[in-house]
Amino acid sequence: MNPLLLPYIFNILVLIPVGLTTLLGGAAGGRRVFQDKFPESAGIRTILGSLWTAILIGSVIGLFHPVSMSSLLLIQVIYKSIWLVVLVVPLLVRGQANARPLGHRRDVPVHRASAH
Repeated sequence: MNPLLLPYIFNILVLIPVGLTTLLGGAAGGRRVFQDKFPESAGIRTILGSLWTAILIGSVIGLFHPVSMSSLLLIQVIYKSIWLVVLVVPLLVRGQANARPLGHRRDVPVHRASAH
């Protein structure tokens, strides 16, 4: 198997549930994906769901045209590196890693924000 196919396969496995839940799951899908750590925003949920679904579609195309779609992988490396530097590292330095969802983990229960 061509090793360049592995990132596309990983994208597909992750983005089918995450991208589609964010895009099509409504407010409940947003709460699940963002672990109730952000206020509900249809606009943010829709733009992120659209981005992740576009990456999903590009990854499916990448299975058949891995070299020509490799710029998609570069975009992911760039945007995730920016996310790490701007959000994750400062949270870790301040000891606030639990303040924002750093990634979906199925082994950690999702705590619902209490409605007051």
